[in-house]
Formats: sequence, structure tokens, C-alpha cells
Amino acid sequence: MEGGDYSIMVDFPDLSSLSGNPTIGDFLSLPNSSYPYFWAWIIGGIWLIITFSLYFGAKERKLSESMLSCMAVACFAILVLSVLGTMIGFISVEIMVYILVFSIGIIAVWIFTTRKS
Repeated sequence: MEGGDYSIMVDFPDLSSLSGNPTIGDFLSLPNSSYPYFWAWIIGGIWLIITFSLYFGAKERKLSESMLSCMAVACFAILVLSVLGTMIGFISVEIMVYILVFSIGIIAVWIFTTRKS
């Protein structure tokens, strides 16, 4: 190729980039330095697993299954996980805001659309 070297070099963080006395939060936030939405995808996967587990578990027991209620219960779970992750330091405040808005939206739709018997 003309014009120079076009090799792509990516600096991935390693354990040497940690401080002298690393905490568990430092280790958990290490993937965020190369891809900032790493833990957002993990939390999203946990949300999907909880949602589908609740839904198909209710369907198997022949209960009145509702995908929206299963989604709302999973939102409560990921809200707790996200708050803990933000307190430890491996989930950024930006990701926490996205998760909070998504969860409150689903929970609000669930609350306002359920029938009062």
C-alpha cells in the first residue's frame, strides 16, 4: 500500500494499568476501558434470562402468563443489580441512567395497563 503503514493496533488494557492497590471495582471496570457498553450488554442478557425464565415457568405451570409482568419483575431485578454495580464502580452513571429510564418505562406501562379486579 502506498502512503504509509495502515496496520491497526489496539491497546487493550491489562492488569498493569491498575493502581498499586486494586479493588474489586477496578477489576470489574477493566472491560469498560476497551468497550464502554460491556456491562450494559451483560445486564441486558441477565434481563432477558430472567424475563424468559419467569414467562416460560409460568406457562409450564399453566398460570396466567403475562410477558409484560415478567418484563417488569426482571426490571426490578436489573435495577437492583445496576445500583449495586454503580456503587461498586463498574457500571457508569450514563449506563445507569439508560437502565433506569428503560426499567421505569416498562414498570409504568405494566402498572397502568394491569386490570384491577
